[in-house]
Amino acid sequence: MYRHLFTSLVLIISLYCFTPGSVIAQQPGTLSGTVRDHNGQPVPKVTILLKGAKRGTTADEKGHYQFTGLPGEKITLQINAVGYAPFSIVVTPGTLQQDLVLRPHTQHIKEVNVEAMSETRKAARQAYQVTAIDAVKLHNTTLDIAHALSYVPGVRVRESGGLGSNIDFSLNGFSGNQVKFFIDGIPMDNFGSSFGINNIPINLAERIEVYKGAVPVTLGADALGGAVNIVTNSQRTNYLDASYSFGSFNTHKSSVNFGLHTKSGFVLQVNAYQNYSDNNYWIESETPVDRFGTVEKVRARRFHDRYHNEMLILGVGVRKKKWADQLMLGVNLGKSESQLQNGATMEDVYGQRLAKGNILIPSLKYIKKDLGLKGLSLTVNANYNLGNEQTIDTVFKEYNWLGEVVKDHTANDPTRKGGERSRMNYRYKDNNGMFSGNLSYRINDHHSVVLNNTYTTFRRTGEDLLNESDVYLERPRTVRKNVIGLAYRFDYSDKWNITAFAKNYRQFSRSFLNVKGKDNPQREDYDWRENSFSATGYGMASTYFLKSDLQLRASYEHGIRVPGSSELFGNVNTLTGNIDLKPESSENINLGVIYSPTFNKVHRLIIDAGILYRYSKDFIRPSLAKGSAYTIQQMVNLRDVDNKGVEASVQYAYKNKLRVGANFSYQHLINQTKYEDGKAASGVSLVYKDRLPNIPYMFGNADASYTFHQLFGKKDFLTLNYTLQYVHAYFEGWPSLGEEETKITIPTQWNHGASLLYSFGGGKYNVNFECLNLTDALLYDHFKLQKASRAFNIKLRYFLFHQK
Repeated sequence: MYRHLFTSLVLIISLYCFTPGSVIAQQPGTLSGTVRDHNGQPVPKVTILLKGAKRGTTADEKGHYQFTGLPGEKITLQINAVGYAPFSIVVTPGTLQQDLVLRPHTQHIKEVNVEAMSETRKAARQAYQVTAIDAVKLHNTTLDIAHALSYVPGVRVRESGGLGSNIDFSLNGFSGNQVKFFIDGIPMDNFGSSFGINNIPINLAERIEVYKGAVPVTLGADALGGAVNIVTNSQRTNYLDASYSFGSFNTHKSSVNFGLHTKSGFVLQVNAYQNYSDNNYWIESETPVDRFGTVEKVRARRFHDRYHNEMLILGVGVRKKKWADQLMLGVNLGKSESQLQNGATMEDVYGQRLAKGNILIPSLKYIKKDLGLKGLSLTVNANYNLGNEQTIDTVFKEYNWLGEVVKDHTANDPTRKGGERSRMNYRYKDNNGMFSGNLSYRINDHHSVVLNNTYTTFRRTGEDLLNESDVYLERPRTVRKNVIGLAYRFDYSDKWNITAFAKNYRQFSRSFLNVKGKDNPQREDYDWRENSFSATGYGMASTYFLKSDLQLRASYEHGIRVPGSSELFGNVNTLTGNIDLKPESSENINLGVIYSPTFNKVHRLIIDAGILYRYSKDFIRPSLAKGSAYTIQQMVNLRDVDNKGVEASVQYAYKNKLRVGANFSYQHLINQTKYEDGKAASGVSLVYKDRLPNIPYMFGNADASYTFHQLFGKKDFLTLNYTLQYVHAYFEGWPSLGEEETKITIPTQWNHGASLLYSFGGGKYNVNFECLNLTDALLYDHFKLQKASRAFNIKLRYFLFHQK
């Protein structure tokens, strides 16, 4: 059914005709517009001259330019920008708006290659410690957002299985909710399991920005360790991008992305995708083989790990109106179903446990620039998730990795219906709401301010269909959070700017708990538990250009993060709640340098290096839940943690043919909690000065590609690509505990990959062959969970684009 749905979408969307833009009326004698690149992204700081006149102007940070006092006659604009082909354009009398489109000197290569820093001037001049991925160069791959991020220095994307499995995103040692995710600046906290970075195809993104340490107030969140902002193709005008891939383990992925902008200002955006996989890859594990507890080491296929999800994102609205530069109404519709193969470790094997969910998210976006005052801009975003989730665990059997039932607890008692982990048919709603308002004012060329307020709500209600009288489940658990931030930016010159900011965090949570701690509680044993929190964070970020190709960056933040709803209440499947969690804080310092010279116009080098320091109080980290008969995680506080780290990346490109790159990250997370209870009388902790367990601390990536141009036609190319990911060995538990020879160690890992891309028709038709985990190595994550074995994929992509 879903395959027919996507085929129909492609046929319907292909009927639309791409039409040129229109002219917006302004005051006579004035000419204005926006400078964009060939992908529709604004290009800042571009110089525009009037031919024959000794005057010109420079586009602002958003690519906007304006001339006033023009004569009532034909004029010629001359445009020159580094990295783009120079050109001129004649503007006829009476034209009051003229948008400009820059074309690159050379054709962009669509290959698997991650840039350490965005090539646009806007991204390069940011003071924040930010790395950007040019997602357009990855559109021919089968990557999702999560795996594209795994090539960024300082990032580890850890997953509990194959396609659609739970992931843990780590940035410079911070993970989970310590790092926040956004899509076009909108928090993704409330988007549900059907719409996450582990199932969003890379084709949805134009670029991905990774902020390390200090985060701009415009993102409006309590991000302690950094943030990831996924910038979509929403700024493009008319385009169609359709793809389908098939690969090992019966994996199917398809996506359709479409945008239409008419002369009248009408905007239609459609993004649809689906993912399916049996995830029946090979694993090696010890497993019981009979009811007497005999254990053998086996090589077997995962047998209960099927995953599928479908997603449809619709947006309709208007743009370039007097009362709105953009007004969009949208809805996200999606569903997912995941068979749960194992718990937090490989020892906990499931054969019938299942989770599924759906989302329904109406949304609103409004943008108005020059709101009654030149330089004053307003952006408003709002959405609410009306979806629900369900976990089903009704059998009372124990399975091994061969798919066999080694214990059937219903044999002696047919009336007993238990569960593989905990008996339930739990259907619940994690209803989330978000409202964000961002007001920015550019006072002049040197001074600007930004005010952002983001308010979020969370409410979980549910029922166990097997135990409808459960007093705990029938009471809602709620969280309300508000983050308000104010930033001031001073642009001293093109070489130096500095931003200072402050943020206030407030949160209130309420839950219904068994306050008396009884194993079989009655209604009177429960009571409400409330927590409230308020704190202020602050920081600064600055950048200085010693030369046009040599940039220094520095940032500091006193960051605050309050526990999220999943940490407080659990996520039902892999995480149990901890209502006693304390908010965490951290002193974050980042220093960085970027050197990007070009030699003889054909050799380009980018060197990006940085050092970081973090000192965190009440650090929130995952741990196996104590006293549980099943392997499930729980978030806990660790009072004092510091982290010293370095990272560096080097990239070299020759013309548009050869690209070679590598990056390396090292992070030294140390437990500085000397006394577990804060009292010297209790003695020094056994794990004082230990490296934090179960966290990779040294890792890196490398890639190389070569492109053959005009191999069979004038507008075709063939790209060969190779990738490598390395993770050094680390302990699953505390290094100081246990005997050296018996400690569980996650071994050193080398993950090789290769691909071959053929593109023709000027980039309209694309075929990509991939091999992941080329050497079929044993790869691990989390508590030594095994990742997918060797896989082969092929992706077919059709791309049609018309820039207005």
